[in-house]
Amino acid sequence: MECIEILDSDEEAANNAQAPPESDDEVEIVGGAPAPALPDSQDSEVQILDDAADLSEGAQAKLLKSLLAEKQQLAQQVASLQKKTGDAKRAKRPVYWRRDGDGKRLPDDAGVDEKLLVELTPGSDEYESVAARLQSRGLPDANISSIKRCVNDHLWAPYAARREAMARRASSSDEDRVWRSDVLPGVLNEAENPVCLPDANPCRERYLFHGAAPSTIDCILDENVDFRLSQITGAMGACAYFADQSSYSDQYCRMPDHSALVRHRHAGTAARPQDALKMLVCRVLLGECGRGQPGLRRPPAIGGSGRLNDSVSNNPDTVDDCASQGSMYGVFDNAQVYPEYVIEYKRDYGGGGGGRFAAALAGLPPSLLAGIPGMPAAVPRRAPKPPRARKPAAKKPAKKRATTKRKSPRKKSDDA
Repeated sequence: MECIEILDSDEEAANNAQAPPESDDEVEIVGGAPAPALPDSQDSEVQILDDAADLSEGAQAKLLKSLLAEKQQLAQQVASLQKKTGDAKRAKRPVYWRRDGDGKRLPDDAGVDEKLLVELTPGSDEYESVAARLQSRGLPDANISSIKRCVNDHLWAPYAARREAMARRASSSDEDRVWRSDVLPGVLNEAENPVCLPDANPCRERYLFHGAAPSTIDCILDENVDFRLSQITGAMGACAYFADQSSYSDQYCRMPDHSALVRHRHAGTAARPQDALKMLVCRVLLGECGRGQPGLRRPPAIGGSGRLNDSVSNNPDTVDDCASQGSMYGVFDNAQVYPEYVIEYKRDYGGGGGGRFAAALAGLPPSLLAGIPGMPAAVPRRAPKPPRARKPAAKKPAKKRATTKRKSPRKKSDDA
């Protein structure tokens, strides 16, 4: 047992009729917490008691006061440790997450306990960078209604931990790294640095598109992507698929709910042309990328070594090119994905207005568009050719029906 030392002074002993000590007593009680020791100049006697009820009223009051003070001190230490842990977790967040769409400061605990969707303001750098990415990579006719940033520490914490682990493995350094993608808002980092240099981006972190039904997108923002729902007979195996072109992911935004309750990928109700669609712009850690193929349940090995790749692609050579076109990528671990932006939009199938950026992109020369890092040139849409007038088909002469003369039956001769 632990021992607690409690001092009874002469005045308290004189006023206490139950246990009046004749001198200063230092009482050691089994089961308590130690009290401050007596000065060396004072003489004291140590008395060991097995039961706290044997103490004087003054000693019991001191004991209770000491225990309450100790409990309060421990509670303060626990609260301080929890605050430091929360601060350390929030310190790993991107810098621009501290502001909302209007530039106002968000609470420090925003997104810690539950998901927070921050609606971006049109005209801000963050909004324009994400919108231009969607428009310039295959959907110039998309009419964007909103772009929201997802702040969810339950998804960000494992992603940040995996990114740090992949960076240490690639560079063999334990130094804290400053990620440009955590400083520049939106996808501006890729626009300024279209090539994933090993020193600046050892994990090959890229922004890629992911399309699904609107209800599935809402689940992904809460629980992240689920590659277990992918079919092993897919083009790159049973992984979570991402694309560098928004036009490719747009096809999957129109499909029915992709959930475990749906037996077939075409079951349920698909989106109609006039319905609002949702698409994700995700951070994806590609790392070492191998070639995908049907039947994979995990990434293939790197060369002849036993270590596995981090991701797969139909074109692994483009993993370093943030301006690639027509490449698909797949990962087999949810910790390598963070769904940062959700775009809600509609398609203008008539080709009239063409969205916010369609007119601007169509008016720029292809040489200028090709010179912008991270912005591939938009292919202008050709005007539909007018239908050709069909010539009336020439009437063919009616075929003459073949007539056959019936032979009259031969008359039997009289001799027969």
